[in-house]
Amino acid sequence: MFYTLSNFRNPEAPKYLIVVRAFVFSLYIAKMSACFPLLVDDFLRLLKWIYSWISIPFNDAPSTHKISRSTFLKNISFVTGSLAFGILSWGIVFGRFNYKKHRIRLQLKKWPIALNGLKIIQISDLHLGSYTNTQPVEDIVALVNEEEADLVVFTGDLVNSNYWEANEFIPHLTKIKAKYGKYACMGNHDYADYIGINKNTPEGLKEWNTNFSEFQKIHEKIGFTLLLNESKEINIGNASFNLIGVENWGAGGFSKYGDLQKAVSGLDPNKCSILLSHDPSHWDAHVRNFSFPINLQLSGHTHGMQFGIELGSFKWSPAKYRYPQWAGLHTKEEKNLYVNRGLGHLGYAGRVGIYPEITVFNIHSLVS
Repeated sequence: MFYTLSNFRNPEAPKYLIVVRAFVFSLYIAKMSACFPLLVDDFLRLLKWIYSWISIPFNDAPSTHKISRSTFLKNISFVTGSLAFGILSWGIVFGRFNYKKHRIRLQLKKWPIALNGLKIIQISDLHLGSYTNTQPVEDIVALVNEEEADLVVFTGDLVNSNYWEANEFIPHLTKIKAKYGKYACMGNHDYADYIGINKNTPEGLKEWNTNFSEFQKIHEKIGFTLLLNESKEINIGNASFNLIGVENWGAGGFSKYGDLQKAVSGLDPNKCSILLSHDPSHWDAHVRNFSFPINLQLSGHTHGMQFGIELGSFKWSPAKYRYPQWAGLHTKEEKNLYVNRGLGHLGYAGRVGIYPEITVFNIHSLVS
């Protein structure tokens, strides 16, 4: 554990340690789960012990009273710990590669009737530094391409911390196909803000800028247009719509490089506008009531905390206690936010209940 944490900036560190760390994490979660029934049993034993001393007259002779551990609670403890370890292990071996396609038919205000049925694919949060080989990314590319998308958008967190994490995946990501272009925005992990760089020093600022510059070059190599607080009018035939991309803006302690006012400068507000903004907290904080109308915001970031339950219309994840909009479609006053569950993983190299997502949008006008 110490080695992996102290070598995350080392490109030569063995990648299999990501999986080893996940299993160690799962083991400790299982042990903690097993402790709860034993704590209940110990509390009951303490009460019995106190009662035995109160009810038996005091004398100097040692007590022969023995209180054995409850067999029932011991078995519950074993089952709880085993179940926790089994579920988390399943998430490591199978869950993190259990890719799901979510198909969303969406009607947008101001959407051109001529573009009804346009297919937009959203992918997000690849976190390429968390993969031990390129096969998962090859599988993702194949799943995206079989949809024959009109447009592909990526909503940030290409890497974990360093631009070089993406290098070995470039030949595979270039194979993503889209008829009318591929576009991306940046996520909080794409800025090298989590590797201890001090931007207040000349050396630190130089290192940070180098990472930023190299990150832009990677997007050029894989054929994605990186929208840095800027926009693009997507023209298809005689119809068009606005595609806007902001740098990361997140509530709380997350980086706030996004400048929505700059991004929409010069755009026609009478056209339908789609915004790429990595963090969904941006929607309630700025976007939803912004002076320039945004019809749809596409985000990622939360991963659904890679753990939860989704059964039919019922959805639950611990992520809900941090993000009111943590996954799926949210609509208020004809304005829409979609939060992609992400494709990669961070920290725990697994997914349980909240699986990696490729979103396939079929866009239509509100006017039939």
